[in-house]
Amino acid sequence: MSIESNAKRKGSMWRPKKARMKYEELRQKEEIRQRRLVEQAQIHEMNEVEQAQKQQFLEFSAAWDRYMADYESTAYMSVERLREQHAQDFAEFQEQLRKQPPGCKQSKELLELRRKQQALAKLGRYKEANEVKKQADDLEKWEQAKNSSEVHDRTRRQEERLRAAQQKALAALLKRIQRDRGEQIRHRQMDSQRLIQRNKNLKADLSKKQHLEFKRADGAIRSILSQPEQAQRLLDENDPTYVARCAATGELPLWPDKGSKWKGASLPKNYRPPGDIAGGRVAPRQSAIDRQTPR
Repeated sequence: MSIESNAKRKGSMWRPKKARMKYEELRQKEEIRQRRLVEQAQIHEMNEVEQAQKQQFLEFSAAWDRYMADYESTAYMSVERLREQHAQDFAEFQEQLRKQPPGCKQSKELLELRRKQQALAKLGRYKEANEVKKQADDLEKWEQAKNSSEVHDRTRRQEERLRAAQQKALAALLKRIQRDRGEQIRHRQMDSQRLIQRNKNLKADLSKKQHLEFKRADGAIRSILSQPEQAQRLLDENDPTYVARCAATGELPLWPDKGSKWKGASLPKNYRPPGDIAGGRVAPRQSAIDRQTPR
């Protein structure tokens, strides 16, 4: 009999201990589950921020690509307009050369030979006149060839000067375009670096905030699960959504007083509906005679 009573006594002592162990196991599992929920919410928040930053960077790159494409198109049109202007100027220059008279000024020696030829012909000295004419013709051919060479050289030098001036103007335009392109690229790199640094700072601040929130939430979860009766009183007194949001941020509301209970949204106690409605019924209207008749 003593052995049986001793066994019963040990069994009655073991059941509360087993229950406490089971409760502690469930509490630890619930703490882990709540922490995972907080971590998942924070990971989701961080992923949303990263996706927003990625989309922002894509839009930033697309805007700069459109801007640079417009810039390159404008630069190409500027170069083409300048080349067309140069071609038109060169054509006008050649037209002016064609309009110039081809004749050349005869030298005094040639004029003197022609006068001598005419004088000998008038005197009837045709043989001497023919010899002078031959000398004059040779001299005229030499002077024409010389003049043609000088005109050709002068025209070539003018064309070279015009070409050089046009090449200089084109090179200056290309250099200005290249300088502006380099400035735009530097501006893009600077804007990109600023955007990347700003996003890094934002993620770093969010990570710090989430770390603090996780610590507060972990403390709130431990506090709630270690005091189930107080947690139930919190849910009874406050809005459950409000309690969950406070627990996620680690800022629990104050413990309620005994006897108080949250009843949800309701009208004030001294609220009086319009139209004399009471108990769901509308009071009958009094006639003018009833209102005038004293009671």
